[in-house]
Order: sequence, then structure tokens, then C-alpha cells
Amino acid sequence: MISRFRYLVLLVVFMTMFLGSVAFAAGAKYVFLFIGDGMSMNSVTATELYLYDVKRGEKDAPGIERISFTRFPVVGLMNTFDAGRYITDSASAITAMMSGRKTLDGVLNMDVTKTEKFTTLAEEAQRAGMKIGDLSTVSLDHATPAGLYAHNPSRNNYYDIALELAKSGFNYFAGGGFRQPTGKEKDKESIFDILKKEGYTVIQSRSDFEKLTPPADKVVVINPVLDAEAAMPYAIDRGAEEFSLAELTRKGIELLADNPNGFFMMVEGGKIDWACHANDLRAAIGDILDFEQAVAEAVKFYEKHPEETLIVVTADHGNGGLSLGYALTGYNLYPRRLDHQKVSYEVFEKKVKEYFEKTPAEKRSLEDFWPVIQEHFGLLWLSAEEKAKLEEAAKEHAEAREKLAMAISDYERERLEEAFQASMTVLQGEKLEGDEAKVLYGGYDPLTVTLTKIIAEKAGFSWTTYSHTGEPVPVFALGVKAELFDGYYDNTEFYVKLKEALGLSVEATKTY
Repeated sequence: MISRFRYLVLLVVFMTMFLGSVAFAAGAKYVFLFIGDGMSMNSVTATELYLYDVKRGEKDAPGIERISFTRFPVVGLMNTFDAGRYITDSASAITAMMSGRKTLDGVLNMDVTKTEKFTTLAEEAQRAGMKIGDLSTVSLDHATPAGLYAHNPSRNNYYDIALELAKSGFNYFAGGGFRQPTGKEKDKESIFDILKKEGYTVIQSRSDFEKLTPPADKVVVINPVLDAEAAMPYAIDRGAEEFSLAELTRKGIELLADNPNGFFMMVEGGKIDWACHANDLRAAIGDILDFEQAVAEAVKFYEKHPEETLIVVTADHGNGGLSLGYALTGYNLYPRRLDHQKVSYEVFEKKVKEYFEKTPAEKRSLEDFWPVIQEHFGLLWLSAEEKAKLEEAAKEHAEAREKLAMAISDYERERLEEAFQASMTVLQGEKLEGDEAKVLYGGYDPLTVTLTKIIAEKAGFSWTTYSHTGEPVPVFALGVKAELFDGYYDNTEFYVKLKEALGLSVEATKTY
């Protein structure tokens, strides 16, 4: 009798393991989800045009240089609206993608009443034995990375969200830091102490990062340099000791791939979104290229494990309303002109502030500040005589034509004069009121945002908003189950597709 009982127990255990392995085998063992936050199809196309044009010869025809993920064999389109608005925010977008449920702006993995919590796809993958990686160029408690592990009525509750990160048990976090490591009022236990108690190792230097090897587990890698919002600097501003998103992805693969049950890794290019909010096309392109290099690391891994790997690249929403065309450039685009910009808006705003602080009020003027503008944006302030000579030379010489194109027009000078005065007003502590200020500057430093818009316009691009946009976003897929991502679907359907690709049950989402 006992022998028979043992036999039945062993049979049940065997069948459970067998069925589990069959379910797992039906999906991809290694799954990468890359999210370019705010990355519209137009911003991807602008990046490819830029890459081609900077290498283009004077007599070469127009073209594009394809980046890694636009070469993927499967391309789909995904709607992004949430439960309350046609234009989503990142919290409600990642909730739909990770939990399969629509919710309100600002809410993470909870229903519209903010009472019911959802289990995320990452949590389900973890329960199935997969290792989990969560990477972002913004803070690790920001909406998109938090969408894998957090359940909170407000994305702005950074400390509470960080506590959920520490309790998640996920294997690898990397990128930015924490917005409120000791709470909003700075009166809470440090999140770094809590992470240590939960068994995490925090890495904040390149030397320690390079020492990381398997079987290291429960690791939080934070870039050595962070901005005021605990995010990594823009790629265009990156220093030698800082990490690229590709490096962080490569290390994640190294640490997670030793698991027999595979891994699920989400990698976010978070500051693509921030650059688009600020209408800084050159910074956005720089971060899209940084993001693309991270995708290329996943492609290298896929080439070694083509029968077990899935790579999906998408966005959570568009941003900025970028147009590939501008009224004053007609049917022409000149993407290479963006290369005249040497720093992001984030860095240049500081230079405007430094000028204000160091220059007496009676000496402050746009003309006085112009050498700094020319150094960082390549824009030229020409006298009427200088312009006339250049126009004559431009009839025969390409170099003169390009130089002339970077000279500011009377219209552009007027805009910049107004923006300079507005910047000085704001730096004196006054607020800009009214719809005109909102349309012109969007809450950013007036001079800086006017410069980033003018450099984009000279290249033939233009912006329509400082906010997210409601168009469908592209989805690119390569590998096991990639065909699931073909077609036109909702972001809640994206969740179902990704879940099926992981080999997990596609039943309705359970509450937390």
C-alpha cells in the first residue's frame, strides 16, 4: 500500500514537472523587451535619416541607414490610449503592457478605483523560475521600470515604489538611482540600507561593475553620475566612466543567462522621452542610438541561441509630435545639420544659468552670450555685409552654402532675443504666465528650448507639443514566437502576446 502511494506521488511529481517543461518549451527561454519611452516611428526615422546623412556625399541620393531593430522580420502597430485619456502616460501604458489591464494616468498596476492590484507579467515569469532583469536610463523607481514590480496608486510615490523594488527579489536592476532614497521628507530609512537587508549588492563604480560575474545575484547597478532626478545623463553628454545602456544590457545577459529556466529582461531608453518632452531632437537621437546599441547586444545573444530567444522592441507612447518637415524648408530635410549641436538641453540650461549668475544685469544680452551659443549649436550671427559675401560664395561652394544655412535669419534672431529676455526673467524668480509662454517654451528654459527647436528646423524637422502624443507606436520582433507581434492591436493585447511568447498561461490576469 505504501509502495503504491509512493508510486502515485512520484507519478504526480513527474507529470507536474513534465507538463511544466512542456509549457515552458512552448515559449521562448530568453525574452528581451526593449521599450524606447516616447519613441515614435518619426523619431526612429529621424535617427536613420541622420545616420545616413552625416555620411552622405554631396552628390549622393537621399536614403536611410537602417538600425538593428528596424531590420527585424516582424513589424506591428500598437495603440496606447488608457482608461481615462486618448493620450497615455508611462504608468498606465506599462500597466497595460505588463498586466493586460487599462488604468488611469499615473497609476501603476492597479485598477481605476486604485484598490485592486494586478500581478505583472514579470512577477509571473519569476514564479515560473525565470530570472528577471529591469534596466532603465532613468531612475529605477520611475514609471516604466516600476511597472514590472510595483503596485501603487501614484507613480510619484517614489519611496514606496522603491520599497517594492527591494522586496521584488528580481535578479538584476541597472541604470539610474532612486528619486527619494530616504522618502519625500527625507525622514525614512535609506533605501540603500533596505536593499542590503534584502540581500542586494549595490554597484556604483565602473571598477566594481567590471568585477561582476556569475553567479552574482540580486544586483543593483547605478550609474556613477546621475542628474537631479537620479537619471543617467544623456548619451550625448556621457563621460568616460559612465555606463552605456549596451554595457548594462551585456552585463545583464552575463548574469542572467546561467539560469536553466531562462530570463525575462526589460530594457528602457527612458530619456528618449525626456528629450522629446524638451523638443531636443539631437539628444533624442543620441539616446535612440544608445538604445539601439543595447538592442544589438541582444541580437548577438540571439544569434547564439536562435531557437530559444525572443527580442521585442517597442515604445509605450509617442512624444513631442515630431514632424519630418518644416514650413521654411519645404520638401527638404538636412539631418546632418543636427550635428552642430554638441550638448543636450540639460547641459545647456546650466550654461544659461551660469551666465546669468556671473554676468552683471546691465551687461547681459543675447549678443554677449552668442559665443557660447555658437560653440554648442553652431549657429552664426552675421552682419549684413558678412551675409552678402557668404551668399555670393554659396553660389559655387558647398561649404559656404552650409555655413549660410547655419546663419540665423531676422525671424530667428527675433525669437532668440525674446527667449533670452524670458530666460533672464525666469532666472530672476519671476514666472511666465499665459498660453503664449506655454506654446513657446513649455516650461523649459526659454532660450535653450528655442535653440533646440531652431536647430531642428534648420534640419527640416519641427515639433508640435511638449507632451505625449496619441498615435500608435511600432513593435519590432525577432526570434521565437515573433509572429505573434504582427498586425495592429491594443497595448493590453500586447500583454497577451508577450505572455504567450513566454510560454505562460494566457488566462485573464489575476489580482495581486
